Amino acid sequence: MYNITIIGPGLIGASLGLCLKKYALADKIHGMDIDTINLKKAKGLNAIDEAHKEIGSYVNESDIVFVCTPVGTFQKIFESLNKFLTKRTIVSDVGSVKGFFLKKPFNNFTNLNIVPGHPIAGTEFSGASNSKIDMFENKWCILTPINKSKSIKVIENIWKRMNMRVEIMSPNKHDKIMSVTSHLPHLIAFTIVGTAFNLSPRDRKSLLNFSAGGFRDFTRIGSSDPKMWHDIFLQNKKFILSTLEKFGNDLDFLKMLIKTENSGKILNILKKNKTIRQKISKLS
Repeated sequence: MYNITIIGPGLIGASLGLCLKKYALADKIHGMDIDTINLKKAKGLNAIDEAHKEIGSYVNESDIVFVCTPVGTFQKIFESLNKFLTKRTIVSDVGSVKGFFLKKPFNNFTNLNIVPGHPIAGTEFSGASNSKIDMFENKWCILTPINKSKSIKVIENIWKRMNMRVEIMSPNKHDKIMSVTSHLPHLIAFTIVGTAFNLSPRDRKSLLNFSAGGFRDFTRIGSSDPKMWHDIFLQNKKFILSTLEKFGNDLDFLKMLIKTENSGKILNILKKNKTIRQKISKLS
């Protein structure tokens, strides 16, 4: 069993705390959050044992520190951790972008023994109050090591013990894949809600009344935490812009086919993409 610190016991962080306890992986869990209401909720749920409002010397007691805050906060958090930790303590994260760990500022954190990670799990909700003890069951976790270390195996085994499937890849490969499978869908969901409601007041009322299941289902993830996704979009700018350009080209092509009423090509595209979607469903 490990002594663990969770920085940011929100949706994922609190779920992690609950899961670590469920599988008897944690002897003691410290939780740190500047949001005192969320911190109190996480402790009340027994996701953490000790509550802290700032990073302090208690992290020295930890075998592992999990950073579970928006990726835009990483710079300040790692600066604070670097003051207290030695390389004995393993630091991991749950962020959706890994390019941060390849940037020059990260090279200054000489005391950190880091194994970046990303459990691909979550909901459109946020906060400890929405945490789930089974959040990670049978989901994928991607580790993106930036150097060779025995610590990789430690973090890998922890996620596997919590019934996750673990894949190891480079930070850039992770960010490129996520730009397609996660970041672009969220960007579209946020945008299409805005597009739909930039209508006249009369049309807006009809939209509210007659939103079909497809619109509601597709835009569900548009209810996600704006701050978290703001950070993700900016931190993964390179790959998101590339993916957006490709998607824009596909939309322009489809727009041209509709304008010219090219029925055959439209139907071929729809059939082809339906087949791809069915194959994806069989993999899950």
